[in-house]
Amino acid sequence: MSVFGDYARYYNVLYQDKDYAGEAAYILQCLRACGCIPSTLLDLGCGTGRHALEMARRGIAVTGVDLSETMLQIGRRCISQHGATHGAPLPELLHGDARTVRLGRRFDAVTSLFHVMSYHNTEEAALDALLTAKAHLGQDGVFLFDFWYGPGVMLDPPAERDRRMEDAHTIIERHARPVHRIHDNLVEVHYSIRLIDKASRTQTKLEEMHPMRYWFLPELRHLARSAGMAVVAEGAWLQESLPATAPWNAWMALRCK
Repeated sequence: MSVFGDYARYYNVLYQDKDYAGEAAYILQCLRACGCIPSTLLDLGCGTGRHALEMARRGIAVTGVDLSETMLQIGRRCISQHGATHGAPLPELLHGDARTVRLGRRFDAVTSLFHVMSYHNTEEAALDALLTAKAHLGQDGVFLFDFWYGPGVMLDPPAERDRRMEDAHTIIERHARPVHRIHDNLVEVHYSIRLIDKASRTQTKLEEMHPMRYWFLPELRHLARSAGMAVVAEGAWLQESLPATAPWNAWMALRCK
């Protein structure tokens, strides 16, 4: 499932405009609506720990797990430099696979964010991720995750996109070319990335492919039942419910039966 190679080193730059603080507030609002006010939280597929840090800044003890050691190294460095949490512990970032990791601990809530569930391309992989969440949930705990939502992808098919971001040292230009494998509910996103060093003007090119599974609610509900979990809420990402016009991004919250 590891698809973040050299790309991982520039992840924070590419998504520097993402509103992690706003998303953390939204996630906690959704958890509260499910009757879950967490003091401990496990984030599966935490990447560079940006969501984890924002949760910690809200007084939650957060543990993050990710398969990319590069992402984790960047996250640990950023957290140590910018990680003021107003008395709460800094997030703990650990190496592991969301499908198989077992920490031997339980948490009030488990999350898996920024479409991590869509990186689980098969029903078997997604079920394994649900079982991991279940294994780490405490009594009345809630697992909340977001994903690419099938109806939204079908109604608004993937298209080529360009993104340009920069920091003090590097300009990053990224072209995304999707290949829609419609019979597999999968979009292969082919990234072509050009890195321009501001000082020397030297250029480096990277190529990566990220296979993304889009999910339909009946599929995920079935997988939840197979994992011994029940759906307690679902909605459009950063909205209160699923609107009539299907969004690309949705979320679901589960609790152990």
